[in-house]
Order: sequence, then C-alpha cells, then structure tokens
Amino acid sequence: MTYQAKIYFILPIILLCASVGFYVSQKKHEVELNLDQAMQSENVVPVAIIGSGPAGLSAALYIARAGMKAFLFAGPTPCGQLTQTTFIENWPGREKVLGIDLMHDIKHQAELFGACIISDTITYVDFSTWPFAMKTEEGREFKALSVILATGAHPKTLSIPGERKYWGKGVTTCAVCDAPFFVDKEVVVVGGGDTAAEEAFELAPYAKKVTVLVRGNAMRASVSMQKRMLESDNIEIQYNKELKAVYGNDEHVTSIDIYDSKLNKLENRPMDGVFLAIGHTPNSEIFKKDLKVDDLGYLVMKGRSQAASVPGVFAAGELQDPTYRQAAVAAGEGIKAALDAASFLYSVGFNTKVGHALEKNFFETFSDEKIDLQEIITLKDFEKHVIKQKGLVVIDFYSKSCPGCVQMLPSLESLAIHMKEKVSIVKCNIFNALEVRRELKHNLGLPVKTVPTIFIFKDGKFLARSSNLMSKKELFSFVQQYITD
Repeated sequence: MTYQAKIYFILPIILLCASVGFYVSQKKHEVELNLDQAMQSENVVPVAIIGSGPAGLSAALYIARAGMKAFLFAGPTPCGQLTQTTFIENWPGREKVLGIDLMHDIKHQAELFGACIISDTITYVDFSTWPFAMKTEEGREFKALSVILATGAHPKTLSIPGERKYWGKGVTTCAVCDAPFFVDKEVVVVGGGDTAAEEAFELAPYAKKVTVLVRGNAMRASVSMQKRMLESDNIEIQYNKELKAVYGNDEHVTSIDIYDSKLNKLENRPMDGVFLAIGHTPNSEIFKKDLKVDDLGYLVMKGRSQAASVPGVFAAGELQDPTYRQAAVAAGEGIKAALDAASFLYSVGFNTKVGHALEKNFFETFSDEKIDLQEIITLKDFEKHVIKQKGLVVIDFYSKSCPGCVQMLPSLESLAIHMKEKVSIVKCNIFNALEVRRELKHNLGLPVKTVPTIFIFKDGKFLARSSNLMSKKELFSFVQQYITD
C-alpha cells in the first residue's frame, strides 16, 4: 500500500475516533432537565448565587427583583475584594465612595428586593446531575435549579523565605487594614498596577516612606495613578526590583532582600513592612471537575453570554474575566448572569406556581440566626466582660475599614450562636477603645499590632492570641482547644 493510500485509509479512522471522543465528552456534561422530577427532590432552591462581591450582589438584586427567590452565599470574603480598597472614583453615579460603603449599599438594595444573604461558604458542588447538589461549610445540603458563580479571585503571594513566617507581623496584602500600625515607619509595596498604587496612597499619610517595587521597567497602573504617586512627597517608585526574602526578629519584619535585575545585584535593606499587590488567582478550584476552565483557571463562557459549559450554570466577575477586572464590569456581568439564569429557568418550565411550591421546602432550612456581639469600648467594659468574666472569653479586635475583620465577623457570630453555653464572644474596635489598647500594651504586655486579632481569656487570665485570618472551621478549631467540659 502506498503512503498516500495509507493516509486515506487511516484518516477516516482518526476522524471517527475524534468524533466519538467529542461525543463522549459532550455527553459527560449533559444533564437531564426534568422539572417535574426535580420538584420531587428535597430542599431545592431556584437560584443559588456563590459569592457576594459586585457580581454576586448585582445578580442577587436582579434575580430578586424578577420575583424569584435568590439565595446568596456570602463566602469567606463578605462583600468581596472591593472592601479592601479605599475610595472608588469611577463607579457610575457616585463621585467618590468608600469601597466598603458601596458594597453595603448594594447588599442593602438586594435585601430590600427579598434576596436571602447567608453567612456561609459553599465547599462542594456537583454539576453532573440536575438539580445541582451543594454543601456548605456549616453542613447545609441543598439543590439548585440554577447557579450563578461569582467567587472572584484571591491575592497572589510570592512564596519567598520569611513571607509566611511574618504574615500579619509586617507582611500583608491590605494597607486599608494595617496602615495605621506603620506610623513613621518605612514600608515597601510590591507590584506595578492600580492595586499597588492604591496601597501606596493608603500608606502615605502614615508611613515615613513608601517604596513601590516594580519588577519591570514600567508600571501598569493608570496614568492618573502614576501621576499622583510622583506628586507624593513620601512615595518613591523603583524599577527592575524583585523582593526575594523577608527577615525579622520573630515579632515583626526588620529587613528584606531586594534583587536588581538590571544591575544583577542583591541588596539587604532595613524595612518595617511589606505590602503585596502582585495580582490575583481565580477562585475556581471546586468547579474545575465539572466546568471548562482555561490554562490560568478562569471559567470559559459560551459566546457573549455568562453561561458556563454546563446548562444552568452561569458565572460573572473575576472568576471568568482575566482582562477587564473592574468592579463595574463585574456588576454588569452579574446582571447578565441573572438575566441568563432567569431565561434558563423559564425555558425548563419555572413559573410563579413552581416558585411558591419550592418556597415551602426551603424557607426554614435557610433562615439565618442573627446575633449582636457585646462591644468593648471603655476600660470599664473590658474589666466587666473580659477580666471579671467567668469562663472562656474570646475578644475580637477589629476596625470597620478592615476587610479581614468584615470577613471574620460572620464566623464569630456563628461561634457565639453554636457555643453560647461554653464561650462568651466580644468585639473591640481598636480605634474607638484607645484606653483598652493602652491597658493591654502597658499593663498586660499584650499589644495589638494588627487587625483582625483574636485574644482568648479564661477566668480573667490570658491564654492565647492569633492574628491569622481564619476560616469558620479554623476559628472553631482554634477556640475549641481551650474549651474544657
């Protein structure tokens, strides 16, 4: 048989195998959309929204306004990354607004339309069958007719020596949280984009000097941002610089290694703080087994819609957007995802009658108990609720502008509900309780150097502290080890 004849003989076989493979792959992602059968399942909701940033909350607002019950799971970062910025100046209709205030406004508006916002995190999803099965960190199990994914992204770290050891002791990704702890100190911001510029602006009023280390020979930040930095008296931009290591005295950062790629030179420089602003990684890990993602982990959408690779699953925001990465864009995508999800539900037969039938099923399961934690403001409060309190006391030191503090509050409230017979939970705003901070630092030898910080007392005696940003599971485990039945 000639070479050409062999090709003509083999090519159809190759094409047949490829077609079979494609067919099997397509069948793998097909789900049977039988609404009558779905209604027989227990605890089914019409729309589950995972994530509470601009994309998730905007989706919840539109779903709720359409007359459907939207269940939004806030996740580990309530109200999203926008809470980690200072002032937003490019949100349409708002000249200048704090990121955290803007997010609370959107959340309030969504709730006014009837969206149910739950302080819990989705830990498991199964998009291979319909309705889609889900589980949460607190043990809730339910199914959803449609799902909108808006889990966003998380800050990248460098994985260099000393970074993890001094996390919360001078190394951080949040200037909004920690800038007040660096008064008259020298700090570096690592990064070259708008986020790095925002970190520098937040630090400048406090720090003696802010040095921005840019890996390349130019910044990616907007022209207006770069101009503002150049006009600042205590912000300096250094190019071709890479952070290689962080050193300290076990208590806090004291110096860093900086590599100059242009001069091929390594320098050790005294430093008090390190703020990382080097980009983000999409929070897509639990979805990868069922949904199509690109090489960087971003979800792949169908055409110009917000539809993911499985019918009934939609996504919005940075989870599927490696390009624009803007809050207003994420909000618009959340709205698109809500409209796509509503169209999908109507296409499978969902209507008001079906919605009312489902409501009888899920109402009680998703009621979220609320609790107000005792606030420590004065030294008298501290004496009464901590020092003279019998049993175990957990005190949370926070600030209203700290995203990590906002993130941990639902976990603390949940701890107060589930362990109310065993532990007392109180909170203390470090900027409203200066005499408490002085008492802790000067008389008890317990300075609060960053937020969030958790102290544990028992019968008025100090037991332990943590300045780590903990998940609900980690917080429960941390406290549980000091509870004796």
